[in-house]
Amino acid sequence: MGSLFIDGKEGKNLIKNPVAPSLPDIKVPFYLQFVPGQVLEVATSDKSMGAYNEIGFINSILALPHVTTGIKKRRGQVGNGDRYFPLMRGIVDVPAKGDPVLLCDIGGKKYYLGPLNTDNNPNWNNDNLFRPEGTPSKAKLSTPPTTGPAAKGQSNNFKKVLHNRMMKPEREELDDMKSVHENHGDLLLEGRHGNSLRIGSRSTNPYMIMSNGRYFQNKSEGITDGSLISITQKGSIRQHFGNYNKVISRDVENPGDTSKWVTEEKPGFLLASDDLEEAERTMAKLIGSINQSEDVSKLIYDYEKNQVLIQSDRITFNSTLDDIYLSSKKDIHIGTARHMTISTNKNLVIESDNTYLGDPKDREDVMEPMILGNELKLLLEELLAIVKDLNSLFYGSPIPLTDSKMVPVKGLIVPIEQKLQKILSKHHYIEPNR
Repeated sequence: MGSLFIDGKEGKNLIKNPVAPSLPDIKVPFYLQFVPGQVLEVATSDKSMGAYNEIGFINSILALPHVTTGIKKRRGQVGNGDRYFPLMRGIVDVPAKGDPVLLCDIGGKKYYLGPLNTDNNPNWNNDNLFRPEGTPSKAKLSTPPTTGPAAKGQSNNFKKVLHNRMMKPEREELDDMKSVHENHGDLLLEGRHGNSLRIGSRSTNPYMIMSNGRYFQNKSEGITDGSLISITQKGSIRQHFGNYNKVISRDVENPGDTSKWVTEEKPGFLLASDDLEEAERTMAKLIGSINQSEDVSKLIYDYEKNQVLIQSDRITFNSTLDDIYLSSKKDIHIGTARHMTISTNKNLVIESDNTYLGDPKDREDVMEPMILGNELKLLLEELLAIVKDLNSLFYGSPIPLTDSKMVPVKGLIVPIEQKLQKILSKHHYIEPNR
């Protein structure tokens, strides 16, 4: 049963008799469009208990209303006639067993809205109207449970966690605040176990933030979330997310000893490849070198225009049919705290004005040019040809040069000439000087 007419409390639904006002008042039932109820079963898949193996029942629920006009049906008597579907077509917040919902009947079709936010908790909200059933008088009905989640009509499988509601922390440098502690809110979609989608703005500058795996005590998205996608129009990443605390173990041999842990405040976002005390070849160092900048932090971390941040423990880009294109109007920087590998089944092509292996900052004093194989081979061939034709003079007659064992040098040079071809790579090439 969804929408219904009810009499209400005594004296609350009486009107004067429009024909004979002197006669007693008339009792008029009023229409209750949305009736509070509780979820008994949820069809999250065609294998769910409440789906009856029907794919068309996905996201529907079996529910009982708390308000009825007749004898209230027991939970064990619920069947397909007590099925309700999401009211909205494309947006559904699928409830869990035991969730409080609103039930209605529109055009002969039963719908639900919810779950209701009775405790303002994104993880779980109790049904304040729930009353346990008494012991059934008929033997064919099972005795209701008296302890645990099932005693409240809830699922034993649902994990209740005290996740904090999402808030919008103030950012004075971004919010353009003219009044103290006053700001507008955002559109938020919150999951039950620490994930969210925020669509909002700082002042008039829009942003979107997707967060997953957030620590249950955190009240907003942050750099320490399991995965984070941030799309911002104005403000640096550090301005949006502020500083954060990082737990560091001071016991190298036993890092699990929490007594040796210390909390160190980090200055907001930091490139993972540079977040190592022993790192010698950092992105910051090389970026500062090629840009001839002493304040490399400003180049990397203080950018305040449109930007996207994608951060997680692991990120995989996989194109199964066609190409991947990476393009930049300026530079592309790649950094890693360990190794970087490139594998290809065919050609590796690098097209650039100059190619450096190492930091080019001191290239005039330290960097050396690479050797052109063909040019080196040709030069060595010419040198060997000259050496082969060298002779010494004995009483005016030319005598071929020999080594200490009287072996002619010419014969020694021939196998060396044959090895010259081996110095040329069959797989790696370098462009000639122009």
